[in-house]
Amino acid sequence: MRISPLPFLIAIFALFGPVVTAVFADEAYRTDYLYQNIGSPQRHTTFFHRPSATSKASLYYTLSKKLVLGALNPKDGSVVWRQWLTSSQKDPRESGFLKAVEGGNVVVSGVGNEVRAWDAADGRLVWNWEGKGLVSCLEVIDIKGMKGDVLVSIEEENRSVVVRLEASSGRVLWEYADESGDKSGALLASSTSIYYLSLHSTLLTGLKTKVSTLDILTGKSKAQVSLSTESEITSRESFQYVGAGTAAPILVWTDKAFESLKINILGSKHIDTIKIAGKGAEDILGMTAHGPRTASAQSHFLVHYQNAQSHWAEVYHVNVATGSTKKAYELPKLGGCGAFSTSTLDANVYFTRNTAFEVIITSSVSHGVLGRYAIRPKSHGGLTDPEGVLHAVSEVVSKDSSSFSVRSALTLSSGDLELVRNGDTVWVRPESLTGVIAVAWAEVPSEKDLAKELFVESHDNVLAAYIHRVKRHVRDLRYFPAWAQALPLRVFGGFLGTEPQSQDQTLQRDSFGFRKILIVATEKGRVHALDVGMQGRILWSVQAASIQEGKKWNLTRIVVDDASVTILVEKGVSVAIDLLTGQTSLRENNLSSETTGFLVPISSTRGSEFISIDDDGNLEDPSIARLIGNNTVLVTRRRSGPILGWKLHESRQPLLAWEFSPAPGEKITGVTTRPAHDPVASIGKALGDRNVLYKYLSSNLLLITAICAATSTASLYLLDSITGQILYTATHSGVDTSQVIPATFVENWFAYSIFSDPSPSAAADVSFPLHKSYQLIITELYESPIRNDRGPLGSSAYVSSLDTLPQPHAISATYVIPAAISYLTTTSTNQGITPRALLATLPSLNALVSIPLPFLSPRRPVGRDPTPAEQEEGLFRYAPVLDFNPQWMVNHKREIFGIKAVSTVPTNMESTSAIVAWGEIDLFGTRISPIGSFDTLGRGFSRVQLLGTVLALGVGTAVLAPMVRKKMVNGLWIT
Repeated sequence: MRISPLPFLIAIFALFGPVVTAVFADEAYRTDYLYQNIGSPQRHTTFFHRPSATSKASLYYTLSKKLVLGALNPKDGSVVWRQWLTSSQKDPRESGFLKAVEGGNVVVSGVGNEVRAWDAADGRLVWNWEGKGLVSCLEVIDIKGMKGDVLVSIEEENRSVVVRLEASSGRVLWEYADESGDKSGALLASSTSIYYLSLHSTLLTGLKTKVSTLDILTGKSKAQVSLSTESEITSRESFQYVGAGTAAPILVWTDKAFESLKINILGSKHIDTIKIAGKGAEDILGMTAHGPRTASAQSHFLVHYQNAQSHWAEVYHVNVATGSTKKAYELPKLGGCGAFSTSTLDANVYFTRNTAFEVIITSSVSHGVLGRYAIRPKSHGGLTDPEGVLHAVSEVVSKDSSSFSVRSALTLSSGDLELVRNGDTVWVRPESLTGVIAVAWAEVPSEKDLAKELFVESHDNVLAAYIHRVKRHVRDLRYFPAWAQALPLRVFGGFLGTEPQSQDQTLQRDSFGFRKILIVATEKGRVHALDVGMQGRILWSVQAASIQEGKKWNLTRIVVDDASVTILVEKGVSVAIDLLTGQTSLRENNLSSETTGFLVPISSTRGSEFISIDDDGNLEDPSIARLIGNNTVLVTRRRSGPILGWKLHESRQPLLAWEFSPAPGEKITGVTTRPAHDPVASIGKALGDRNVLYKYLSSNLLLITAICAATSTASLYLLDSITGQILYTATHSGVDTSQVIPATFVENWFAYSIFSDPSPSAAADVSFPLHKSYQLIITELYESPIRNDRGPLGSSAYVSSLDTLPQPHAISATYVIPAAISYLTTTSTNQGITPRALLATLPSLNALVSIPLPFLSPRRPVGRDPTPAEQEEGLFRYAPVLDFNPQWMVNHKREIFGIKAVSTVPTNMESTSAIVAWGEIDLFGTRISPIGSFDTLGRGFSRVQLLGTVLALGVGTAVLAPMVRKKMVNGLWIT
């Protein structure tokens, strides 16, 4: 019977079908990770709110300390939307304002001199209003007929202005000007009037409070009363509670000694004074008042007291008719820190108490406990700290008349945000990762026990070493069950293209070198360790230093040595942290108490050592030469700007070998060196015609950036750090010197970016006029302009770094770019074989771009098409405008806020670099392959399809071979 080959051919081509029609899946959102932060929430700008009147679920809104306005989904903590608020008159001390009205579909923010209304559901800007001064108070009216109108107080130069803005458009309805020169204190609205509180300076240190009653329709002043608060109020923060939006607008404050509570119903002069009940000999460290924010709620409020060992609270009721206040009940004292929050259901007010052990719900009417939930501790990688709850917001839901449920969003002392539902932790957001000031890469520690075992075996006789190895192999059999159990997953994962290490949470090295540890230090003294191979999973988080509010950690550098992390701080202080566990220890170096400089790590024969340099760039340690080496040049910088070169000798003090100062009027703004890991795969540039341009290579080069504000110029100086010789200079005119000039220097080329007038060459190459623009300049250095020539030193057998060096041949090109660049660096690989890509941060686009070097080559032909030899080299015609291709965006569609720097590290794969971008808000990490992953298989590669294709070819060959053989035999018989 003759078998037709058609079915087998159809089966084989069916296997090839997906290869023809498939699109390789992008690895975006798989290998990269983004900590989309909002920052640590503030007490007065955080609340739950329904984004619309028809919405059944509420969102969590906050304006953080970083002035990021965000809406979070309480279900999983994901960001629904966020906006980073900026203003032309932003006060760095300003914390901002955020308000919303019940049933409204907008949230209103006030930062700097701007008031903005945002759609509560999607974060779209509804309207924007700018004042002539800073926003000092903000309130939203919750009254029928004018619901959603915004009241804002603006502090101008010599007066304060109260403005009412229309809810739908932000149009000004009326203004009230306070010409007294007093500072704004608070702004409240009732059903009939507006109450404007101003603070008047007295001869003493305190402030007198003036309450002005304004007509809600016209803004005209109706009455004014003064409250004697000189001995208690020193700033607007002295007010513990301002009952805005309630049925009875009240003002609550206390004296400085926390001995009595003061309550005033606005519009009257009467002040209720209630003595705070004594709590033994314990001193009250802090006091906070909590109350409802809705007009329909009862006029009840809670006062929270905290001391070093415990906390308690008192609940007060305000009688609107009589204007009196009485204490309703007291919540018992509990140990440790606690946080209280207020929730409303119609007119009912509920207080939620969050402690380290339980969550308690009480009504404002009586002290009876409506709900009590025990805290069930869960592990969050060391993130949560139940003893350090700073503040909380809660939402209470009534299941029936006797059953209640509550969810609370807790702001922890670390800055993290945790949501607890009925005592169970739902999610934790590591908001302490904002404000990153330094990062460092660390390899996963290798197995030290194996190294010790091999060392023992190598120093013993043959028989003893053999017996020792057999015993070691027997002991290793205890790992066999776990290995065998994971083997099927690894096999199937290999065929299906999934990553088997995603199943493994243990910290161990991988063969590709993707599994690394990233050490992250923040301005608040917190240190994190991230597992880069597991999409930035947090391994541990510790508070390495105690930083006061408003201050930043003065960290100088992070040094990683084997399994230890050393953080260098000012005045010779270092903090040692275990790489695997995060355990910290404070270590003082042997430096004098008068030391005012900083420590610099160096590598010596004894391992990592530290030398001290004072603030003016002088060397303080006389033993530096013994640590670094004799006749070594060490470069430092004075506080006033000059660069110093110190020659070290073991027999005497360091000698100042040279000093560099820029031209008169210029100021040094940056010093750039080649990276510590900067391998050079080839000393020459191979041209398309098989000739070579030899690179100008030296590890002792410094790129110095200087500006002159008077002449609007920027200068670049290339120095030899051994002799201080200037090898190359470039000056640009018409530069905006107020903007940062980022620069990077690798191998034989450097790049920098400026905001400047166009260069004459760029302007001459286009037919349209070029105005001041952002420019990217790249310069390549060669030994000689002549091909195959090594320059003046080419024939020298020996060259000393102390001799006068020949100047390099520099080739430069300028490109006009569409956005400002705030930081520049390059990718890095182990051997330097893979062509680099230029990484640039774009703050206006909230993006990180990877620019291929062929687009930046200064050797691109100008005014003509490339020759065949140039085309073979990869060159194409020069164009002065360089657009950023969307495919170059490393972050893809996601926005990364506040990125200030980028750090790269090579992996074991020559094609791939690991990078992390960090800064004020977000932290973003990924892997980059500038010319593709030529040494690894992508996720789109189907191993199952490959195996099926091989099997189908084998079956087809086995079936068709007899048919072909028979046909050949028949052909021979016929012929």
